Amino acid sequence: MGSSADWTIDRLAAHAGMTVRNVRAHAARGLLPPPRMQGRTGFYGSDHLARLDLITHLQAEGFSLAAIERLVEATPSQSAERALSQYLEMLTPWRAEPPVDLSREEFTSWLGGEPASFGALVDAGMVEELPEGRIRVHSPEMVRAGVEAAALGLPVEALLRTRERVLAHLDEVADGFVDLFRSTVWQEFVAAGLPAEQLEGVRHAVANLQPIAARTVMSAFRETMPRAVGELVREASQVLEDGGSEPM
Repeated sequence: MGSSADWTIDRLAAHAGMTVRNVRAHAARGLLPPPRMQGRTGFYGSDHLARLDLITHLQAEGFSLAAIERLVEATPSQSAERALSQYLEMLTPWRAEPPVDLSREEFTSWLGGEPASFGALVDAGMVEELPEGRIRVHSPEMVRAGVEAAALGLPVEALLRTRERVLAHLDEVADGFVDLFRSTVWQEFVAAGLPAEQLEGVRHAVANLQPIAARTVMSAFRETMPRAVGELVREASQVLEDGGSEPM
């Protein structure tokens, strides 16, 4: 590694494990601080490498380049990397449920027996068979829900299709809650210059927004579910009425 700024773009790309083309693209989007110029040659250093590492990390977490660009633009240049790091750290409570690796015996014990829907879970990517008889369970809560639904006589395949439709709607709901946080608590924190004394309060807001969002969604679901059930009851009532009426 070199001093603060003594790498050409080729060496920076090599250190970051990227192509020069990708580094240039990030620089063109304003995601990298400008290099130190010597004549017509730009020189980069450890700060640029740290930024590239952070960008790679954020992309692995599902952030698009456009989203990363918005974060950088909304943050003073001298603290953009710190802001991005803190933003990623504070979103930790909202990350997806991690997969769990189990032996076959642990898997059947966890579910209370070998599920008849195992093949459907594998086909849907919810369960993955690993070497040496081990099983990786993706989204354990959803897998357990699918097995419980199958025990009630509900087709797991149909439940998984319903899950996809629900997720499509929840994408918009999640974006709404994140935008609410970004445009209020986070924006005020950034505008104040990321003061250390406010950091714990911002983290507290992030940690508590998840249960608030969950309660809001569940409350809305409880309000709308009776309507859907009521429609089912009316349909059943109409069928019984039609079946019991005298033919014309």
